[in-house]
Amino acid sequence: MIAALRLWFAALTQREQWLVGIAGGLTALVVAIFGILLPTLSTIDQAREDHDEAVQRRGRIVATVDAARKQHTGPRSAASVDIDLLVTQGAAEKGFDLIKSANSAPGQISIRIDQARAPALIAWLTELEAQNIEVRGVALRTGANGTVSVDAQLQMGAP
Repeated sequence: MIAALRLWFAALTQREQWLVGIAGGLTALVVAIFGILLPTLSTIDQAREDHDEAVQRRGRIVATVDAARKQHTGPRSAASVDIDLLVTQGAAEKGFDLIKSANSAPGQISIRIDQARAPALIAWLTELEAQNIEVRGVALRTGANGTVSVDAQLQMGAP
């Protein structure tokens, strides 16, 4: 195939060879700019924006946790209220769609929330700790649009 192209190119006049060479150079330049350079630069810019957004989101979460820790210095409430009621009511007030596990020991509850904003979730869990509900375990998985999916085990604290 290369030999056929060389024969075709050699059969052209010198002026046609110059025009074909210029056209090939311009084509290579356009492909390099629009096919390689611009998509690469766009991908790098998008990665920078995604990284900046993740760093800011982490900073907001850390700030919320720090503020909640500073606010949580008072004594815990000694009221012995049903944990199911406290958790369900608190989740409804915060707008979380709560899924409870059916098999939990008395004073314990396992919950699942499919979509929650991390700062709001951390603030809600901190409020629960102020109501004498201990967070025994939490599993967070990233979801769509900056949300997280949550599996948590909560337990009523000692009075």
